[in-house]
Formats: sequence, structure tokens, C-alpha cells
Amino acid sequence: MAEDEERRRAFEARFLELKHRMEAGLLTRAHTLREATKRLLSGDETARKVLKTESHKLRGIAGSYGYRELTELAGEVEARASLSPPPQLGALAARLADAAEQVSVQSGAPQPSAATGGSSQPSTHGSGGPPRLAGPPTPSPSPKPAAAASKRRGASVRPKIAGSHGGALRVLAMDDDPTTLRLLRLTLGDIGGFDSTIVTAAREALEEMKLREFDVVISDAMMPDMNGKEFCAAARNLGGYAERLPIIILSAATQDELRWDDELIGPVSWLRKPFMPTALVKDVARIVEQHRRRSSPT
Repeated sequence: MAEDEERRRAFEARFLELKHRMEAGLLTRAHTLREATKRLLSGDETARKVLKTESHKLRGIAGSYGYRELTELAGEVEARASLSPPPQLGALAARLADAAEQVSVQSGAPQPSAATGGSSQPSTHGSGGPPRLAGPPTPSPSPKPAAAASKRRGASVRPKIAGSHGGALRVLAMDDDPTTLRLLRLTLGDIGGFDSTIVTAAREALEEMKLREFDVVISDAMMPDMNGKEFCAAARNLGGYAERLPIIILSAATQDELRWDDELIGPVSWLRKPFMPTALVKDVARIVEQHRRRSSPT
């Protein structure tokens, strides 16, 4: 009995230690983002990659542990970091740092040391464990000319592909999570420049498909009213253009979902959640282009 109690206490102590390390890691990443934001807004384009990478990691960690505000703020920082100029980025990064500090203080997690200034580059998870506080940050490369970098970035972020009707690519996207919905709006509209329609239910998406033709549909794997497999079947039953419309399923790729693949009708692609905004924009354009090549007469 005494040995069992000792093992239980040891396990609880280890669990608490890991939780504190994870929460301290959130704060460290948030400070990294705030410092990178200052660098970007002062003209250092090398900070943009840090912003997009670290905010994506923070969003994934915070989401896994149920910190909704942190998840939402990190998603917005990640999306806005791809824009030029990045709107409201400074204020968002400050709110993110404040939210991470509240999590850390309320949980009793250790604060980042003064030596790192709270802005050191955190290490990656490694074997699924919590992030570790790293040493002093490496020197930042010299800033690149903002005008030239902005020109290159604009060409790479917004795809040149046009919609089937000649205008911007028409994208219909659905999700029931408020954080993901906000990120989809930013990603598809502001970053991708698509003509995007965002809905919160699969049946609402089906009604939109009856009203106008879309070039591609993005569906969460599990919506409240139907799952991705059921939505694909319902979309194909609409007939007309919907029978061959490319559908993208955003998924955490559980084994149950992956078993759908052989049962799905028409062109369907899988993309993993959580998505990186710029990667999603490129993937949408790539999938539509591939579908057009396969569908065009040889």
C-alpha cells in the first residue's frame, strides 16, 4: 500500500512538472513572437519566418491543452504575419504575450529567466514531450530591404490561378470551431485573395452549392450535422458540377477517418489539421490545378 501511494505521488509530481514546463514553454514562445513582431515592424523581414513557424507551433500546443484564447490569438498572428503590411500585428502579439503570462502565473509555472529575457527560441517538442526552455537566442541576421521582400512575398502568397468563371477562385469552407473559422476567413480571403464563403454547418454548405458554383470545397472531417464522408456523398447527389467538384477534407487523420478513403466519391484530397495558412493557400491552388489538368481533354 505504501509503495502504491509513493508511486502515485511520484507520478503526480512528474505530471505537474511536465505541465509547468509546457506552460512555461507557451510563455517563452509568446515572448519570442512579440520580439519577432517588433523586428518585423521595424523592417527586418527575416523575422517573418520566425513569426509564422513559432505561432503555428504555439497554436498546436495551446489547442492540445485547451487554451482557447491562446490558440485563437496564435492563429491570428500566424495568418497576419503573411500579409504586407501585417495589420494589427503588434497589438495581437502583445495580447498573446499577456494571455500566455496569465496562464503561466495562474498555473504556478516557472517564469522565463532574466538571462533569456523571455524571448529565447524554444526547442521543438521531441518525442511528443513539452517544449523546453532554450538558451540565449542566436544573433538575428541583418534586415533585408522591405520593399524587395514585399514584392517577392506578394508573388508567392497569392496564387495566380483564376476561378472557372474568370474571377478569383471561389472557395466554400466549413467548420464549427470559432477559432478555425476566423483563421479560415483570414487565410482564404486576406492571404489567398480567394472569393471565399465560410459556413458553420454541412447542410448550410450544401445550400450554398445550390445557389452558385464553386471551384473547391473545404470541409472539416467532423461537422455537427454530418461527417466528411456523409458530406461528400450528399454533395455528389446534388448532381451537375458538384459531381466532379474537388473536395478537401481537413482532418487530424484518425484511423476511423482514413478508412473512408475507399468509400469517397469523386475527387477528394486530405489535408492535416492544424493547417499553416500559407500552406493551405498553396494546397488549395495546387489541388484545383491538378483537378483541371486531369479533367481536361487530352
